[in-house]
Amino acid sequence: MNAQTNLGGSRPGAGRPKGAQNRRTRALSEKLLAQGKCPAEALVRIAERAEAEGEMALAVDAWKAVLPYVHAKPKAIELDPDAVVELARNLAEVRASQNATQHVDYGELLALAEAKLGL
Repeated sequence: MNAQTNLGGSRPGAGRPKGAQNRRTRALSEKLLAQGKCPAEALVRIAERAEAEGEMALAVDAWKAVLPYVHAKPKAIELDPDAVVELARNLAEVRASQNATQHVDYGELLALAEAKLGL
């Protein structure tokens, strides 16, 4: 067997692009839309009816299921570990330099920390 064939394993650019629908999913979506049916709208109707009837567990489940159609999941914030360590050192120095009797403005410290981290 030739070592140059690169069989198996992960390869850059291989496979279906992220978020792309396969034929089966696309066919189902087209069929539902052609019939005037929308899963998100159906979930909203279920949630509203469950709320009206006092079935809160069902309502919560329906609202949870419709949530991805309305709001994307928040993305994780990436922090530079070196910046976090430096921030901790700076805060320790500020605290050490202040007397216990002096007022500490934590809002100002928070603003400095956010500026340092680029938030």
